[in-house]
Amino acid sequence: MVGRPGLYATILILLAAAPLAAESPREVLFPSDANCYARTYSAQHLAEHPAQMVSSIALRPEGAKVEDPAMLVWVTITLRDRPDEALEALAYCQVHDSTRLGCMMEGDAGAFTIATSKGGAALVTVDKAGMGFEGETGFVTLRADAGDDRRFLLQPLNPCP
Repeated sequence: MVGRPGLYATILILLAAAPLAAESPREVLFPSDANCYARTYSAQHLAEHPAQMVSSIALRPEGAKVEDPAMLVWVTITLRDRPDEALEALAYCQVHDSTRLGCMMEGDAGAFTIATSKGGAALVTVDKAGMGFEGETGFVTLRADAGDDRRFLLQPLNPCP
């Protein structure tokens, strides 16, 4: 550093002023186990989307810890033709890129992504493998290539219900 103290001081100042690395989608979407997302569709919305099966959907983190940066997320849905039956599935999610978590559902039941969205919302997009759920009255699969159950914009709930 001898002979160039001005240059080194400038470099140190620039490094100190550089922004920190952006937070991962996991840190943004689920900073704690108290952060959840949900949406219940109105009767009007369902009337306007007759091919939509899902009447409500929610995401909540599982308290059990797995290797970072992975996490477990519960997905709960109700269907318009089964309003009293909650269908639930567990997914293993990892950071996919700077704005999305990629999630694989337990038991090879499909996949989806969770993306950060405006206003703190979470956008769930069904993967081409679909999303499968099993309930007391049978199975249901949300498909990425059919129906109106391909993407869901969920609002944050804090704390989780």
